[in-house]
Amino acid sequence: MSFILTIRERSHSWAGRPPARSEHASRVDAEAELLQYVRRNWAAEVGTEPPDDPGEMIEEYFEEVLESYDIIEQTLPAQQGQG
Repeated sequence: MSFILTIRERSHSWAGRPPARSEHASRVDAEAELLQYVRRNWAAEVGTEPPDDPGEMIEEYFEEVLESYDIIEQTLPAQQGQG
């Protein structure tokens, strides 16, 4: 099982950028990567002092920018027997 973090622009991208996707071993790892993304982009995109609470920071960031995110659990298909 893995977790796929996808960050995409909510409007049509003038640059034609595809969604950013990363695969993580756990939901906790995917959420940590999401928080790092928000921290890297906060000053340029929001411009105010970020909240101390990580969940609040993520929520406020995505209210301000034209981006959205999903974390989806992906189950691996059962392995075929070799023979």
